[in-house]
Amino acid sequence: MIASQSRDYVETGPRAAPASFHTRASSRANLRAENSVPRLIACIDDGEMARSISSHALAIACSLGLEVTFARVIDAPGQFASPADPIEWQLRRRAQQDSLRHFAGRKETQVVANSVLLAGAPAQELSDWALEHGGTMLATGRRRSEDGKGLGSTAMSLLERGEHSLLLIPPGSERDAGYRRILVPVDGSDRGDAVLPVARRIARTHGADLIFVHVVPQLELNGKGQGGQIHHLSSELHKHRERCGIEHLETLRRRSQEDGVGVRTIIRGPGDPRSILRDVAVSEQIDLIVMASHGVTGLSDVACGSVAEYLAGHSPTPLLIVRPNLRCSFGPEVADCRNQSAFRFDG
Repeated sequence: MIASQSRDYVETGPRAAPASFHTRASSRANLRAENSVPRLIACIDDGEMARSISSHALAIACSLGLEVTFARVIDAPGQFASPADPIEWQLRRRAQQDSLRHFAGRKETQVVANSVLLAGAPAQELSDWALEHGGTMLATGRRRSEDGKGLGSTAMSLLERGEHSLLLIPPGSERDAGYRRILVPVDGSDRGDAVLPVARRIARTHGADLIFVHVVPQLELNGKGQGGQIHHLSSELHKHRERCGIEHLETLRRRSQEDGVGVRTIIRGPGDPRSILRDVAVSEQIDLIVMASHGVTGLSDVACGSVAEYLAGHSPTPLLIVRPNLRCSFGPEVADCRNQSAFRFDG
């Protein structure tokens, strides 16, 4: 199905100051349009990553039955101290609209695609438009960085706002051969396991294998003068956690294989889940990571957990961070880009 359309959504008036995380979280349900179509919003700019972002956004949207809206944010007139020339601004606006229509009208597009041009502060404009128009998730690129911390200001702001699931794409992530290996971190929490239907749908659509990875956390026990006992206790706790992790991985593997998805399991540790997951992504040549924004130790009143935050800036491969208010069904329907969206929102 190829469908394209173009919309203009240029906000030139002043915006209110950003609300706190708690205030925004409590008003999400009111901001979402009742009849809005679930969509993935691909944040496109003039950079070299535009085609890569587009490719990954279309691939994920195809798997999950989402429309794709290609979005770009330009400076609003009068946003800065020096006033913009109105003719020059209109010419720039028209050029950006034409560029967005190019992405939305690509012949290989198998999902409903459209475009929108926004004006103002990028993160706020993208987030507000998504809330008002059924934005299920946003896709944006990461910048190249020598120290590995590749989140730009817009991606960081979207992550900190905690309002949407995010697909973060690092430089050099051209999707030529499709997804073959999808990594899913498993920590034993209900919130972590809630992303499995999302990962399974993506894997089945692209014929990919799922790789479930559980990292046994490093224990820190303090006990002065009881070195031998502390060491023994630490060893026993590690073995217990490892056994529980193996049993949980096996349960998830069986469930996924029953749904017709190939699965491998990996257990690592004890150690820091953040660096271990990154190393596994490199060694296993992972094409995509799908994980929950909050895990077993994540606090519900913060935008995301420490592992998700670390991988957002350090993952060597595209990372899909799924918010806890997102639910995805997984049924027996044939994998197809024209399937009805499997998503719904809770609150």
